[in-house]
Amino acid sequence: MLKKIKAYLNLKYFLYFFCLIAGWPCVFYLMGWLPHYTVNYILLFVITISYITFKRYGRLNRPIMNLIVTQILGWGLFSLIHTDTSYFTRIVLLLITFAILSIQQNEYKPLGFCKIYNGWLGLQVVCGTLGILLVLSGLLQPIFTFKEMDMRTGYYFGLFTTNTYLGGLIRNAGFYDEPGALAFWGMYALLINKLFVKNKKIEILLIIGLISTMSIAYFIQLIAYLCIFYRKKFGKLILLVAAIFISIKFITSYNEAMNQALFGRLQYDETTGTISGDNRSVLMERCWQIFCDYPIFGMGARDLVSPEVSSKYGFVGANFFFNWAADGIVGVIITYLPLFYLFILGRYDRKYHGAGLILLIGFLQRPYDSTQLLYPLMTYTIVFQSFYTLYYQKNE
Repeated sequence: MLKKIKAYLNLKYFLYFFCLIAGWPCVFYLMGWLPHYTVNYILLFVITISYITFKRYGRLNRPIMNLIVTQILGWGLFSLIHTDTSYFTRIVLLLITFAILSIQQNEYKPLGFCKIYNGWLGLQVVCGTLGILLVLSGLLQPIFTFKEMDMRTGYYFGLFTTNTYLGGLIRNAGFYDEPGALAFWGMYALLINKLFVKNKKIEILLIIGLISTMSIAYFIQLIAYLCIFYRKKFGKLILLVAAIFISIKFITSYNEAMNQALFGRLQYDETTGTISGDNRSVLMERCWQIFCDYPIFGMGARDLVSPEVSSKYGFVGANFFFNWAADGIVGVIITYLPLFYLFILGRYDRKYHGAGLILLIGFLQRPYDSTQLLYPLMTYTIVFQSFYTLYYQKNE
């Protein structure tokens, strides 16, 4: 055991974990436990690039390397087209991603990063679920509050944080900025475990534990996950879905706020013509209008969030068409290159088609954001591991 712990106490695993907590959606920097995320990203860039330079790493599987280079060149072009230096952030994050993938490939332990990631997500799920039970039992209260990026109040309970704590309603956000974020990145962990790690206990822990987020998007992705990977066990699948639904209904029946937060959001709203939990349709319509006005290269990332645009089109927060409005059809193609390649790999093994579909469903609710490290890092991790499994492990 001591030997195993010592193996993880090295710079490589520190870099792996630091990538996961350096910036959004992790709230450590918002609570004052880490410097501002811009400082953390700069440190990550310097250390990771220095690490692979010192180790003389730089080799990466050609298809993955080609994807990253294409995206770097593409965002460099967009910075010139829109005279917008914010695209340099995307390039820096892609270089950090390249460095982390290079470390994994060259040190011949490609699942090391995956296990660190799944361990981190699993810890948040377990601690958050336990914490919620303690809160509902009246045994746990917020230790302190802090401000989220959107200026909403965040609550730190020791075992977890949340921005949803009102009138008996409590949702698990782990150490992320909101419950939906934990659910979204938890689905990445589920896919990584299913495709590569293949630990049944971790799978069950994540499936059950992520229910504590009460994220509608998670339940939709979970149904897709079960249908894709367990379609040959249809009878057991129906029983599992029914058991989960009955358990959730039973638990929420004792708390009206929790029942309304989950099932109330699934009710049809006649005034808007959508379900009550739909907070994306209006934003999508606004971004689609902007995309139609700037279809090729978009309006530009910085201009899209300017006060002038808000006054003309209205607030354009996160939604699936945000990328389309910011970068146009050319930018959308560049953004989703790794996802496209995952679908290509699905020609050789259909499970990668399924993984790509589940990720795409997630992007409909929480769009791919090239300015946040976890998006390129974790998406490329799945693509890298898929390629490695297809072309190397099967021949070993």
